Amino acid sequence: FSSQQQQQDPYRNNHPRHHHQQYPYANQAIDIEDGTSSSGSASTNGSHNNNNHSNNHNENGKDRRSWTRKVVGTLNQELQNSAYKVLPPVEDEDTYEDVFNDQPWNWTFGTKEDDGVWMNQTDRAGTIMAAMVWILILYSIGTMMVLVQQGHLPMYTACLYATVATMALASHAKTTFTDPGAVSCSAVPLVTKNVKFHPMCSICQSYKPKYAHHCRICNRCITRMDHHCPWMNNCVGAGNLKHFTLFLAYTWLGSGMALTIFGINYFFCAAEHCEFTVLEIQLVRAMSGISLCAWMFTSSMLMSVIYGMITGVGTIDRLKKKATNTWHLSDEEGIPFYDVFGSGPFYTWFLPTDPFFADYDRVMGYATTQRLLREQSMEARKRQSESRAEI
Repeated sequence: FSSQQQQQDPYRNNHPRHHHQQYPYANQAIDIEDGTSSSGSASTNGSHNNNNHSNNHNENGKDRRSWTRKVVGTLNQELQNSAYKVLPPVEDEDTYEDVFNDQPWNWTFGTKEDDGVWMNQTDRAGTIMAAMVWILILYSIGTMMVLVQQGHLPMYTACLYATVATMALASHAKTTFTDPGAVSCSAVPLVTKNVKFHPMCSICQSYKPKYAHHCRICNRCITRMDHHCPWMNNCVGAGNLKHFTLFLAYTWLGSGMALTIFGINYFFCAAEHCEFTVLEIQLVRAMSGISLCAWMFTSSMLMSVIYGMITGVGTIDRLKKKATNTWHLSDEEGIPFYDVFGSGPFYTWFLPTDPFFADYDRVMGYATTQRLLREQSMEARKRQSESRAEI
């Protein structure tokens, strides 16, 4: 893995941090000497950092980078510093923070493991349906603005609706472009009791965690996969379930607001400013139909998602159990809310931001060899520092 680390960007530690539990089998899972692993990792990163430093600066110390690289580097550093402010401190001695960013940084779009931006490009119908969601929500915002401009609605009502609709669009974008929990090719099982074998995916040729399913559209195994949603053009799994839930909630709330506003205007308002022109009537009729369909659909999906969190059984597993009449044999446990919305501050639950998981490996159902190597090196350095302190 040292050769692979040499090709990675040393400034890749701005990834949202996650806590990890130290595993007692880390030293046994990978047959590498502690001292060799620790020193090799340190020398590799050190040599890489020194090379970049010499390339970016000349002998006089002048920064030779272009202005675009300087701006990107400054923004990257500011984001890194600000991201740490919302994370809870580590209080458990057996828990540590892994700040290494092992995500790919290639400027490519796709669902492969080396793609930098997650985006499903194979499903044309899903792409059209996802674009339709944006068109319909933007149409509803435009209709509200037209009614405000003509004096039919107060400004604060339209602003409130636009805020909810914007949050729905942001949640939709995060659901579409977020890795839903694709299993890495270097995934290894966690320590579990009374487990005699571990399943493998015959297509991915890698470890398949519990509750994971292979999506034929994304062509990846997705951890805790609920279903593949064409309206999102993406799978819904452990990695983006928060964003999908927020999209349903904000769409449900916005549709209810629109129906309530139009209902009050139609049934209880007889003033002159409540009378619409022919064009406005057609706009409101179309928006009312869209809002009614969206409200009924999101109500059904919200109940399905909440039911899946309570029972711990996703949509795919639920359909399989009903088809095979094995629902009475279910032994799944409910999914805690902090395994969906994260363990960060409570206000972050309502924002379409990436969740912070207290135990990332437990949520995903697997560990990776790269992370176990980092943990092994960390333990080796810790033992060396303790031995020096004793001397």
